[in-house]
Amino acid sequence: MNETYNGIPSVFKRRDGNFEIKVLVNAGMLTSGQMKIVSEVAEKYGTGLHLTMRQEVGILGIPEDLLDKALAELSEVGLSPGSAGPMIRNVTACLGNTYCFKAAQETTSLAREIGEKFGEQKVPGPIKMAVAGCPYPCTRPQFNEIGLMGRVKPDLNIDDCTSCGICVDVCKTGATTMDDGNVTIDYDKCNMCGRCIINCPADVRFSAGDGFMMFVGGRGSWPPHEGQILHEFISRDEIIDQIDRIVTVYKEKGEPGKRLKEFIGNIGFEEFKQLVKSE
Repeated sequence: MNETYNGIPSVFKRRDGNFEIKVLVNAGMLTSGQMKIVSEVAEKYGTGLHLTMRQEVGILGIPEDLLDKALAELSEVGLSPGSAGPMIRNVTACLGNTYCFKAAQETTSLAREIGEKFGEQKVPGPIKMAVAGCPYPCTRPQFNEIGLMGRVKPDLNIDDCTSCGICVDVCKTGATTMDDGNVTIDYDKCNMCGRCIINCPADVRFSAGDGFMMFVGGRGSWPPHEGQILHEFISRDEIIDQIDRIVTVYKEKGEPGKRLKEFIGNIGFEEFKQLVKSE
């Protein structure tokens, strides 16, 4: 087990004999001022920076006698070490529809809200969460203990449709087709990515419902495991309460050291669904 500093799991010794500070970052978002301080801390006290796969920043090569100074300077801009050990880790997120033309849902404020409410809570095993803005997810929510994937259910005002065919061209699943100038949507094929809505030049495509698909029990490390779908469609307003239920059930019934995947496997997915969906 890695040697930690003052019992902080996210400040730990590396093979070079020095320490790394893993800086907690939710939604992958830092201010320019925070980035400046992280860079300055690394330059003054360490040997370099590492951007982790989970959108964190690791400050490498810090001698033990300089850790207090480094941690104090990070604290001044609201940064702290975190996201290590058997606890709820940082929440990763893509940029969402605030910035991305392809995204169906906003992501970063949701990820931050989740992180602020649940982050660093102790649980039987690590819980990693990821938020994606569309069903072509950069953040791989399926392979997290809890994953959210943005979706919208498309519809159209057929009387105003110009039959331009752009929605057919951008549909990756063949859900949108055109026959004799008439556009139809096959909802059995539609993955609710929203690209037809975004790209409709006549604005006749619209959202008949929006929200997220929720996955549980995924795992990205070896062996990788794709989570199961707890909700095909859950609204933004319901997400925090549902995560709270998942965390509560896992804390009350989970076995120390066993991750959510193993917990669900032990009790069965149907039993798990009943527990977390109950009032």
